[in-house]
Amino acid sequence: MSGRNDSRLHVVGVRHHSPACARLVAHTLETVRPRHVLIEGPVDMNPRLEELLLPHEPPLAVFSAYRDEERTHASWTPFCAYSPEWVALTKGHAAGAQVRFMDLPAWDKAFEGVRNRYSDGERRTARAIDALCQKLGLEGMDALWDHLFEQPLGMDVLAERLRVYFDSLRGEEEASERDTQRESFMLAHVEAALARDEGPVVVVCGGFHAPVLARAQARPGASFPPAPSHPSARSYLVPYSFRRLDSFAGYESGMPSPAFYQALWESGAEAAPGILLREAVGRLRARGQHVSSADLIAASVMAEGLARLRGHAVLSRTDLLDGLASALVKESLDVALPWTSRGVPSPDTHPLLAEVLRAFSGERTGRLSPLTPRPPLLTDVEHTLHAHGLTPSPSPRTVRLELREPGDVERGRVLHRLRVLGIPGFTRNAGPTFPTEPVLQESWTVAPSEDFLSWVIEASGWGATLEQAATSRLEEALLQAGPNLERLTLLLAESFFIGAKHLARRVLSAVATQAGNEPDLARLGAALERLLAIWRHDVLLGAQGSAEVGQLLAAAVERGLWLLEQLDGPTLPADEGHLRAMAALRDTLRFAAQPLALDMVRASAVFERRLASLHAPPAVRGASLGALWSLSRFPDEASAEATALRATRAAARPSTLGDFLAGLFRLAREQVVHTPALTSVLDELIRQLTEEDFLVALPALRLAFGFFPPREKEGIARLLLPLHGQDASGARALVRLDVDPAVILAGAALDDEVEQVLERFGLHGPDRKEERDAP
Repeated sequence: MSGRNDSRLHVVGVRHHSPACARLVAHTLETVRPRHVLIEGPVDMNPRLEELLLPHEPPLAVFSAYRDEERTHASWTPFCAYSPEWVALTKGHAAGAQVRFMDLPAWDKAFEGVRNRYSDGERRTARAIDALCQKLGLEGMDALWDHLFEQPLGMDVLAERLRVYFDSLRGEEEASERDTQRESFMLAHVEAALARDEGPVVVVCGGFHAPVLARAQARPGASFPPAPSHPSARSYLVPYSFRRLDSFAGYESGMPSPAFYQALWESGAEAAPGILLREAVGRLRARGQHVSSADLIAASVMAEGLARLRGHAVLSRTDLLDGLASALVKESLDVALPWTSRGVPSPDTHPLLAEVLRAFSGERTGRLSPLTPRPPLLTDVEHTLHAHGLTPSPSPRTVRLELREPGDVERGRVLHRLRVLGIPGFTRNAGPTFPTEPVLQESWTVAPSEDFLSWVIEASGWGATLEQAATSRLEEALLQAGPNLERLTLLLAESFFIGAKHLARRVLSAVATQAGNEPDLARLGAALERLLAIWRHDVLLGAQGSAEVGQLLAAAVERGLWLLEQLDGPTLPADEGHLRAMAALRDTLRFAAQPLALDMVRASAVFERRLASLHAPPAVRGASLGALWSLSRFPDEASAEATALRATRAAARPSTLGDFLAGLFRLAREQVVHTPALTSVLDELIRQLTEEDFLVALPALRLAFGFFPPREKEGIARLLLPLHGQDASGARALVRLDVDPAVILAGAALDDEVEQVLERFGLHGPDRKEERDAP
């Protein structure tokens, strides 16, 4: 599109990753023979254009990362063979023109939140596009674009269509502040190139910006603006893939189905549909889908008929996809055809169509030239993997680690660092969720991945070594965690797994700060449980018996006891988070009271007040009894047993009994098992319940007795059976029912409902009536 004000200026507005636009760029360069070629792209890459011009195999991308105290940013500037910007760069350089990028760096605030520079997703809702789609009977911008531009056209006709289209689009949408910033920067480059008066200037930019840049004029004395810079900004070339480029994988810019458009670029508009038809059918057959010759003929005939109906000279991508869907899918579809909209297809997309889309997406992954400068992280990762025998081999293999062995500890740290950075090819199959669990064994799968190189390069923004990068990634997570105690304790585990001792201290400090102010007992209890495990068992970072962790434990216990005193609600059901917290408080007092000088007397007083309080939740009262009992805070076992019997009878209402027992059993299971008198009292209390009351109490009772393992349940059954005149030898059969207890419960409820119906209609027989009326 020729400039309107300066005959030397030729602005080519493009849609990113459009073969038609790429052809127009190539044609313009050949006919205009410009002195300057300015491309919408990251200006900070201009000193490194020679890297981009090495003999790479697209697709590839410029990955940019930025991090300071206020924000972090990571984004990509992707190129494939048919990207107009790539054609402008390579063909412009080959023609001897001065080629440069003219847009702000990808890490500039104008791109904040933008993951891909060449994103045009926000332009897809313009009224002009919707009106055109409706007028032409097309579904979505992609079908519209193919209809208007990707059919065989003369270059002049294509250029004029693009100009009118982008002018209309710009007239419908107001530029954002970000657009204005970028256009001002790009306009300065165009004015500088014109001011040099060295010959024609070709500008290649997104079509939305073309009408503004086309009005540029030479400004005397204008010079190219300096590229913004920042010490933390990093940019690297990375291999890219068609899968990542495809809009159906979530990439929100450019064209979908890159394999189709690659074929169109390489083989032409007439040959591309046939190539992709064979690719799709081959993929379906390779996956066991029966596609007959008749199906293939039907798809071709249908696609050609649709193309003629839509006025297409050759099959478009949508014509071919619609033809395949019509011929191959024999049943009705639950969702719309996925190519009628953008984004990841619905999970309900027909599996056959999903495979067709994957064929249209393609499997190609780019390759960087061996001469491409390598970031330090890539070299460090490759060296580290080799040193620890973890370099992926051609076939997947299993790596098993024993984290108590020094050599395996180091190998585990390497693997966890890769996991934290999201490097593909290293999958943890099994292992502890926290590094203080009794069994410290891990199983990993190490496998080759085509994305390994690009992901390692992309991780370079976090640091120059694997340890530094993984630590920086977790430091960022620490900033984002805020006062969330649960997230902080998870970060603590991660810092232990990657061997980041200094980071672990920072996380511990953050946990200490939050523990003193945590308003939720359940969250505090989960953190206390983890901290106690570190203090007692840590071998990975040597925190076992640490005074620093001990101080944190003491503070958490104080806060936990205070929160426990605030829990009220005499009708509240048992809360597993609260019970877990009370167990953590009990365990900390049991194992750390003496070495940490914890106030056991004060803690016991809190438990006693909670046990006696009629306002406390029943489960909290039961757990308080369990804590006192398991900590041996009674004068003797007789006193403990008497208190337990008295408290259990006091909680015997159907709505509270099960919850009270849940708390008691959660904290004093062993003591209960060895107290037959309590079992007898429970049997007595449950036998006194009416059928209706028993059904009310049953769900909570099931929860309570669920804390006993099978062997202890069997022991309780041995005590109960003689009380009912049964032989204790039948205990095992009693606790191993062949029927789900839920089914029994449902049956009892049904029996009760039937009884009520019979009662309502007076259908009980005389024998049943006498039985019911008996005292």
